[in-house]
This record gives sequence, structure tokens and C-alpha cells, in this order.
Amino acid sequence: EKGEKMSKSKGNVIDPVPILEKYGADAFRFWAASEASLGSDFRCSEQRIAAASKFINKLNNIANFVSQFNQAEKPARLEKLDKLVLNELNKLIRECLLGYKEFNFFIPSNAIRQFLWNIFADHYIELVKARAYSNDKSACYTLHKCLRTSLLLLSPIIPFISYYIYKNIYKKNINSERFPREEKIKTEALTMSELAIINSKIWKAKKEKNLSLKAEIAKAMLPSKFKAFANDLKACHNIKLLEFGDVKTENIRIEL
Repeated sequence: EKGEKMSKSKGNVIDPVPILEKYGADAFRFWAASEASLGSDFRCSEQRIAAASKFINKLNNIANFVSQFNQAEKPARLEKLDKLVLNELNKLIRECLLGYKEFNFFIPSNAIRQFLWNIFADHYIELVKARAYSNDKSACYTLHKCLRTSLLLLSPIIPFISYYIYKNIYKKNINSERFPREEKIKTEALTMSELAIINSKIWKAKKEKNLSLKAEIAKAMLPSKFKAFANDLKACHNIKLLEFGDVKTENIRIEL
């Protein structure tokens, strides 16, 4: 915790067994992988191990959500939102491959956590829920594609939970699967990060008025570049009238 070297003479050696029993082997492995880059020293912090355990729980929650939906074949046409997140998934595959080739698990562990938590769960899932519950093939395909690929990328780091989820949902042994490959997806002009900014601004406006995130928005004006995502944005934020015009992202207009 204090950044001191462990030493019997100092009496600061930490017994790993109680930590493993409390948080599990996968949380311990993920903490060790994500804490510091290859060759760097790092502190043994139970708080950080607990944070790794929270990520494992988040992964479980994501898997439970995605498992509700049919494992659709790739449709002839993907919706633009789905293309955006699949482009992010391609970036993730490239980044993880680089890290694994260098035996530097710090790179894939942090890249996967960033993708799954901050992009996939926090924003993509919220935006795609309405289509997923309507059994939209593009949505269902993309949800499973992202989960399945993420599990394959995570397997070398957290093998036990990855194996369990993969076997439970996809009925296959994850250890017999091939390493993920990039899927050819047309690059979109926007990114998930730009959509995330819009989401965050709308949620913040509701919170400032002490309203539920599901509360109806009477009218909203967003930049024209987001027009292709109108249906997903309207459904996600319960917007009655959504208009697009010459406004900057930082100056979007919301009438609650």
C-alpha cells in the first residue's frame, strides 16, 4: 500500500491466500495484469484488487444482458450505431494483439476494460436497448459479436470466468477457439466517443433537474452530424421531438 518493498524483516509481507479466497483468482490475475506495464514495479493494494473484482462483476452483468438476445447471423445491412461499435472492436483487437505479442498484459487488460465498461456498457448498450428488445438482427448480432470477441481477448488474463461465460452462452470451449480477427466494417465519420458526449450531456441535464434518466424530453436540438442516429437517440433518451441543426456539441438544446 505504501510503495515499500515487501520484506520479512519489515513484517509487511502480504499473504495472498486470504486475498484469493475473498476476491477469486481471476480478479487477482486481472489486477496484476492491469496494474503496471511490463517490467514496472507496482503496489499491492487490496483496494485495487477490489476494483478488479468489480470489473469481473461488470463482465458478468454484461454477459447476462447480452444472453437474453438471439445469436443472429451477420445481417446484410448493419445499422450505423452498430458499425461504430464494431469499428471500436476492431481497434481493440489490434491493440490486444500488439500487447500479447509483446507479452505485455497491461495493454490488453486496460484496453478491454476501457472498451467493455466505458464504451460498450455505458453507451452502446444504452443506445441499442430498444432495438435489441425488438429483436433487431443488426443489434443482436453486434451485441454478441462484441461480447464473444471480448471474452476471447480476455481469456489469457481471466481464464476461469471467460471459460464459464463462453461455455454457458456459446456452448463451446473457449480454449479451442481462434484468436479474434478484425471484421471489415466501413469506417464512419463519427466515433462512439462523440456519441458518448451527447449521451453524457443529456443525462447530466436530467440529473440537474433531479429527473429520472428515463424521464421524457419534450424537445432536443442536436448537431446535424448525429441525424443518422436519430432513432437510437430518441429511444435511449425518451425524446418526443428530436431536431438537428447548426449547433455545436457543447451547445445542444434540451427542453425537459
